[in-house]
Amino acid sequence: MAIDQEIGGVGLHNVNIRDEEYFTGNYRIEFRPLFRPIQYVFTWVTDDDLVWNARRIVQDSCLHVENAVKFRFAIPMDENASLGVLLGRRSVIIELKPAFLDLLRALNRVVYRTAKHSVEDLRINAHRFTRADALAVYLMCRWAGVVLLQPTGLFNDWKRPD
Repeated sequence: MAIDQEIGGVGLHNVNIRDEEYFTGNYRIEFRPLFRPIQYVFTWVTDDDLVWNARRIVQDSCLHVENAVKFRFAIPMDENASLGVLLGRRSVIIELKPAFLDLLRALNRVVYRTAKHSVEDLRINAHRFTRADALAVYLMCRWAGVVLLQPTGLFNDWKRPD
């Protein structure tokens, strides 16, 4: 949690608030697509079976990055474009630094595609990621999300009203 908090923005340390005995999103409803994946990560890391949840942590962490790209570049959230397709758009290529864009492309190619496996995959019962992999990917995606969202000013006004 300390590392997550140091990254800034919205993460495991502040995405939820306790609403009576349950947790609920601490964000305004219009930002749900951005931060709901982080809430799912919260659920997966607080469950007892991190070995099986590692893939889910990776997938939801990467989904946060995918939705952050859509938000930053005003691409409708309901547009069915994968992260790889989004990273190939001219507006994205022009605005993002080449090294950061290459990092996001590698994340998509090496990690996100594996996490979003097909149901026809014969290795469906194999553990694709370790707990350490999941933590590393989560922290990287959190950092990438902050880099993507910081220029939008979102972090100044993301919380839901009390």
